[in-house]
Amino acid sequence: MFSKPVSRKSDVPDAILKNPIQRRSVLHDGIVIKGDFLSDGIVEFGGEIIGDITVDVLVLTGAGKIDGNVRARTATLEGRVNGTIAAADVIVSPTAIVMGGIEAETIRIDFGAQVEGLLTIYGKANT
Repeated sequence: MFSKPVSRKSDVPDAILKNPIQRRSVLHDGIVIKGDFLSDGIVEFGGEIIGDITVDVLVLTGAGKIDGNVRARTATLEGRVNGTIAAADVIVSPTAIVMGGIEAETIRIDFGAQVEGLLTIYGKANT
C-alpha cells in the first residue's frame, strides 16, 4: 500500500540504493505501532513504535520515536531511539537522541547528536 520505487531525491545515501526498484515504505508522524515491525525494504519512519523494528534500510525522521531495538543493514537516525541499534552502517544525525548501545561496522555521529550507551564497532570480515 505504501510501497513505491526509490527516487534519487531521497535522503537515503546513494551507496545503499543498489537496487533502484527496492520497495520503500513511508510511515509519517502520527502513526503509532505497538508491537514489532518487520520489512525487507527501505522504511522512512516518522511515527512512534513501541517494539522492535527490523528492516533493510531505516530512515528515522526527526519526528520519529522508537522504544525498542533496531536491526537494519543501514540506519539513518534523526529522531529518538530508546534501545539497542545493530546495523552494518549507522548515521546519527545532529537532531538524534539515542539512549542505548550501537553495534555496527561503521558509525557516524554528527555534531549535536546525543548518544548515551556503549558503541561497538566491528570491522568487516576478511573474505
